Amino acid sequence: MTFFLESNIYQFFGRFHAMLVHLPIGFIILAVVFELLALKKKIDLNRAISYAFLAGALSGFISIILGLMLASDGGYNEATLNTHKWTGITMTLTAFLLFFIKRKQNTILWAKKSYPLLMVLVVTLLFVAGHNGGNLTHGSDYLLEHAPNPIRTLVGMKPIRDRVTDLDEALVYEDVIHPIFEAKCNVCHNSDKAKGDLLLTDPESIMKGGENGEVIATGNAKESELYRRVTLSPTHKEFMPTEGRTPLTKEETMLIQWWIDEGAPFDKKVVALNLTDRTKAHLRDVGIGLKQTFIESLDLEVVDDNIIEAIEAEGFKIKPITGNSTLLEVAYSPYNKSPITAEKLEVLLKAKTNIVWLNFSDIRLQEALIPKLGQLENLVELRINNTNLTDEGVKALASLKHLEYLNVYGNPITDASVESFQKLTSLQKIYLWKTGVSETGVQELKNALNHVNVVLGL
Repeated sequence: MTFFLESNIYQFFGRFHAMLVHLPIGFIILAVVFELLALKKKIDLNRAISYAFLAGALSGFISIILGLMLASDGGYNEATLNTHKWTGITMTLTAFLLFFIKRKQNTILWAKKSYPLLMVLVVTLLFVAGHNGGNLTHGSDYLLEHAPNPIRTLVGMKPIRDRVTDLDEALVYEDVIHPIFEAKCNVCHNSDKAKGDLLLTDPESIMKGGENGEVIATGNAKESELYRRVTLSPTHKEFMPTEGRTPLTKEETMLIQWWIDEGAPFDKKVVALNLTDRTKAHLRDVGIGLKQTFIESLDLEVVDDNIIEAIEAEGFKIKPITGNSTLLEVAYSPYNKSPITAEKLEVLLKAKTNIVWLNFSDIRLQEALIPKLGQLENLVELRINNTNLTDEGVKALASLKHLEYLNVYGNPITDASVESFQKLTSLQKIYLWKTGVSETGVQELKNALNHVNVVLGL
């Protein structure tokens, strides 16, 4: 008896609804699939179909009981909850009816005529109940959350705000706080599932608070209920987010504290608030104030199709790095029987400004050709492993100031190349496995470029 008094027994059993509710969905879909197979293959699956409907109805009945227990705790949008509840009940009753009708379909005229209509009805109810159940669990915007803006506009949703990373342009609520709430809090605090009558989807609702009053004490995070909840021990019954969901990171929690202490503004830019170096670091952790990568900063014209065709005719594989990007990736197959020549590289260099990734792995390059690669001024990634590259050839690559990734694995280079590598100031990762570069040379390189990752094994 003590157990039942100290725990919410309805919620204990009710939460099994989320697990069992997929059973009736699966059984009803299975019955529909069997029906389609029977029509196409002209085989008798009547018994399997009828029992699939029975299993769907029985599991649906149990899911309804558990769902009603779960809903007893409140906090759900009444209209959405009622739609989900009654469509689920009607679907279950229809599945029971289909079980009986399927067994009499060939002997009773009204059963034969009503069966197709009831099939359409049960499938329709399945989708309506499932959709509204998803809304209760994830919010009404979940299905179209990542839809293109034209579709969002068509259904009356706000267009997706372009991601802002520039510290000077970012808005504190729209670009910092709102994304945190959306990712970590709004699954339980949205228009369809407002736990504790608290909505965290818009400024007015946030400042209104929930069933116990305001959750933001403007200018004082330590006195704010919202901040208290997210900083409790994860084992505490009032810790948010609840239900085993991913908690806020330390950086996200600190940003919420900073925002509240700064007055919880909704319309100010980040730079209008007090910014310490620590706060700027936390902002960078959530993507605000990040410097553009070199590739992101490039804004280049499209390479003429005739040039692309000429490059491909020389045996090079060339394509955009992503989608319709004007930046290009180039490779040359080691199985190509025609060697790379100076003439071939001259054709390739007609697109030199746009080439950012180059893969010449396992190609035996003449040392005299290496200086031409140094003309690829925007090259960010170079794979030139197993190409018989020497220390003299490495010198010709020192002009690649934007190179971030370099693979020279399996080449006969030595510590003499370390000085050349040190000139590649943008270098972040270099593969030196199976080269003649010693441990001393590697340490010298790391000392000069303390951010570089030297890989000595694959």
